[in-house]
Amino acid sequence: MNSQRILLITCALVIVFSSLFCLLPTKVQATSITINPTTGTVGSKISLTGEGFIGKLASIYWDGKKIIQNVPVNKGQINYVFEIPSAAKGMHTIKVTDDSNWSSITASSNFVVTPSIVMEPPWGKPMNSITILGNGFAPNETGIKTFFEGKPISTTPIAADKNGSWYSMFQVPDLPKGEYKLSASGDATQPGEAPYLVFTIAPFCKATPLSGPVGTRITLSGVGFRAGEDGITFTWDGPIIDTNVVARPNGSFSYDIFVPPSTKGRHIIGIYGSSFTPKGIVPDIEFEVTSSITLTPSDLINSRDIRIDGAGYNAGELISVSYDNTNTGKSTTTDSRGSFSLVIQSLNTPGKNHIIIATGNKGAVAQATYVAPVVAPAAPTLLNPGPGNQIQTYNSVLDVIFSIFKYLGSIFDTFTGSQQKMNDSVLASMRWDVSGDKSGLKYTLQISKTADFDAVVLLKEGITATTFQLNKSSLPLAGTYYWRVKAVSDAGLSSPWSNIWKFEVIAASPLIFSISIIIIVLVLAIIVFAVIAIINRNNTRA
Repeated sequence: MNSQRILLITCALVIVFSSLFCLLPTKVQATSITINPTTGTVGSKISLTGEGFIGKLASIYWDGKKIIQNVPVNKGQINYVFEIPSAAKGMHTIKVTDDSNWSSITASSNFVVTPSIVMEPPWGKPMNSITILGNGFAPNETGIKTFFEGKPISTTPIAADKNGSWYSMFQVPDLPKGEYKLSASGDATQPGEAPYLVFTIAPFCKATPLSGPVGTRITLSGVGFRAGEDGITFTWDGPIIDTNVVARPNGSFSYDIFVPPSTKGRHIIGIYGSSFTPKGIVPDIEFEVTSSITLTPSDLINSRDIRIDGAGYNAGELISVSYDNTNTGKSTTTDSRGSFSLVIQSLNTPGKNHIIIATGNKGAVAQATYVAPVVAPAAPTLLNPGPGNQIQTYNSVLDVIFSIFKYLGSIFDTFTGSQQKMNDSVLASMRWDVSGDKSGLKYTLQISKTADFDAVVLLKEGITATTFQLNKSSLPLAGTYYWRVKAVSDAGLSSPWSNIWKFEVIAASPLIFSISIIIIVLVLAIIVFAVIAIINRNNTRA
């Protein structure tokens, strides 16, 4: 009885402990977090990723203080972006824990805060009051001063709070319109440790970039205009190039213009608005125009023509062009705005980089890289012999008679062991054409007994002209033939085959052949009769 009771108690304990073991969390990987970047200023954004969590929601702590809660956990992973809170410079701890209530499900990483300053607004007119805010300085740092172009503007030293934050105000000095550097330092924060700010005395406009060729996109950024001011206008060396731009509600704008055709050198961009910002209030901007050329290859197949458009040269400047340091012999003169256009031909193998330089006699020069297009030539067009043409091996009665005696002579040569030279006169002049530039092209000719060209009887490659003299020895037998041609460029690219034409080779026309036989028969008859007559005469005399 006691043994049964002990057995029951043991089984119950096993069941209980097994159930508790099943309730324990199963960790498939270690809990960790990664932050990017690992250093930055107060208010900057950082990305936090984590893995190995088992809860549904997580909380983020900064130096042990919860700053964000209810961060979603998806399949054990966390992806979250947040801003750095107010904190003194130096190292701080970021910790993440989930809602699983297991102490081991937590991870931490370090982040370094660096000092920074901000101001509001970032531009103003003389005597305007501007607020400067500092963050990330040392805790309770003293002796903080602000500087305008290196000169102190703080009336009294400033002290930071425990989080390294402070603020100050200053009046915009009466200086010319433009951009100025504003900085701050203290007893524990060295000059330059906090990045300087750019303050703009308005109204002012700047351009980016300040140099470039004709067609360059220039971004004009203006501040200090009236809220929503319309009619903002831009000029280039006096004439208007764009107008009716409207400022934002804070009096700023950003607008793109493009450098118009202009001569090489310095040009003036003017900016003005309505009656609130008339001409002469906003300083002009100087822009340096540089020389440039653009290359436009011809769109014709196999053409080597290249159009060169130049801009930003001096007015009336004589231009010469070189191709891979070889003078092309082409020249022209720029117009009053320093522009020109001319056409040259490429000289080298397609598919490679070539340098084209346009040089002016007044010092302007520009170059561009040309990559000759690798384009297969067009398929040739057949001209002669046309479809269904008949080509006669013998064109006259004399040709037939000569060929018969030639044949008889060849039989005699066979018996005597001598050889006679074959008649290899021209059978036909085969002609074709191809569109576009033909320079550098070679042609392949095929003649076949079948339309599918499975029985090619003549293959001729490397033909340099658009004609080929077909000799009688090439097609010794009469019959039906098919021919086609393809072009091959000097870069090795082949065109499609041309259309296929059929022609016939015949010995001679029936009329010529009949007349030739009659003549031969008559000649032979005359010879026979003459021989008989001579024999009879000799017999009579005998």
